[in-house]
Amino acid sequence: MAGWRVQHPVSLSRRQILKAGAAAALAGALRPAAPALAARPDALFEQRLAFGAGARAAAAGGWWTSPVVRAPRRFDLIGLRWANGSHAEAQVRARRRGGKWTRWAALHPTGDHGPDHGTVPAGTDPAFVGAADEYQLRLRGTPRALRARFVRALPTATVAQRLSRRLRRRRAARTAAARQAGGPPAMIMRDEWGAASVPPREPPLYGDVQLAFVHHTVTANDYAPEDSAGIVLGIARYHRNSNGWNDIGYNFLVDKYGQIFEGRAGGIDQPVVGAQAQGWNSHSTGVACLGTFTEVTQTPEGMDALARLLGWKLTVHAVPTQGQVTVVSAGGETNRYPAGTPHTFERISGHRDGNATSCPGDALYAQLADLRTLAGRYSGFGLSIYATKEVRGVRPVAVSGSLAFPDGSPPGGAAIDVQFKPWGAPWQSVATAVTNADGTWLTDVAFPSTGRMRAVFAGDSARAALTSAPRRIDVLPRLDLSLGRTRVRLGRRFRAQGHASAPARSVKLTLQRRGRRRWYREQRRVLPVADDAYTLRLRPHRRGTYRVIAQAGRVKRYRRLSVY
Repeated sequence: MAGWRVQHPVSLSRRQILKAGAAAALAGALRPAAPALAARPDALFEQRLAFGAGARAAAAGGWWTSPVVRAPRRFDLIGLRWANGSHAEAQVRARRRGGKWTRWAALHPTGDHGPDHGTVPAGTDPAFVGAADEYQLRLRGTPRALRARFVRALPTATVAQRLSRRLRRRRAARTAAARQAGGPPAMIMRDEWGAASVPPREPPLYGDVQLAFVHHTVTANDYAPEDSAGIVLGIARYHRNSNGWNDIGYNFLVDKYGQIFEGRAGGIDQPVVGAQAQGWNSHSTGVACLGTFTEVTQTPEGMDALARLLGWKLTVHAVPTQGQVTVVSAGGETNRYPAGTPHTFERISGHRDGNATSCPGDALYAQLADLRTLAGRYSGFGLSIYATKEVRGVRPVAVSGSLAFPDGSPPGGAAIDVQFKPWGAPWQSVATAVTNADGTWLTDVAFPSTGRMRAVFAGDSARAALTSAPRRIDVLPRLDLSLGRTRVRLGRRFRAQGHASAPARSVKLTLQRRGRRRWYREQRRVLPVADDAYTLRLRPHRRGTYRVIAQAGRVKRYRRLSVY
């Protein structure tokens, strides 16, 4: 077709990935993932596309369909990138060479979600099309510097079926355990869908959870249950390696068969900040439904999984599934409200409520009222407790939870006893709280060490006693390290010193010298901590580059110096 040209296909080079801020992507892709979803060095690759004058004019005036394009290699997901400032809409269909075409799928713009801070890449989210090596595009607008980006994620059919059988057995066992303990619904964890090949670049950030946003991934709906893990892996690779994000954007994902997937790393019961609703990420959790729900509703299995997940997740953070909450916008180019603007949301909202998007699709958006009611049934009668997973130093931290009685009686005004159990010691009371009218409660606790916590309602004349499931809390010391100098003459001593807060009672100090292939230990001492401080004078034995390591429990600090 005149006016259209496919330029030389290229894989994303190491240099290009580094420029995109994805230096760890290449190293991660070369590391083995979960056995069933092995990483591939060609997991993300690119093909440049060029408009001629005739094609450009046709697309600028309305929808224009490209000729059939052969991809550089087989792919499962496809998205587009174009230059900043371009205005375009796109659809795609794909097939194996000579096979049957998929339905046309709209390619969803990337601009309506992303991290709270930073620019949003110009282009589209990926669409899952199944294993394919040819595609066609429908374009409208004026996309400049157009590139197709591909992700290969699906395993072979045999391996996928074997994985699906294992996951079904694991989910059945988890579901039974969760129902007994009031724990999370059964879900497919990161190590099971292959996240080892896309490790986060940085540690997770934590905010708070005041509401949940529901999304759809705007991918094809005709996928098999064994395809879902590959779709999630493909989305993760695209978000991290193509968009340049730290990790997959969503906190959770749900497919039409009712399978729930752990998304962004950091702990399913933690307030992990995602990249799913720009300007609202720090105060929300986001769950994405695999598929497109503009005209098709979510299946009963998918709705039940959403309800179980959100009923549990919001309960963990002492948030009701119904009602409203006011949150202040952090702004962003796709946010409907400028930074600093307070806006009132439903506790379970659609993505479009906060950002300029049609997500999660008209059909699914119309189901949200039913979802709030259904999630309430799974919000968990009984008593819950929640606090941040790790605490730096012995200091007060917020501990919260919720109380709901099986008979539906008002939970307000009930006395809650917060108890703590150090390893090898009995439970002891550390704080008390009184529930609000809706059953939520909040208090501050300074935990003295690592251990477990639980909440206890002692019961009254009309209602039986309730005890929450115990939760682990890790109390880590605050630790710092400083050296008197960064350059030392051979034969001279230097001082290593610092501070270590409770619960640290000692600090392990190690002096290492760098060799050609590894670090060699020259000295190691265990120092007592007195008045939260420690100090030691060290003398290196040879010239070269050294490092000092201070360790208290799981916390480490490093400092380097040179010896001349």
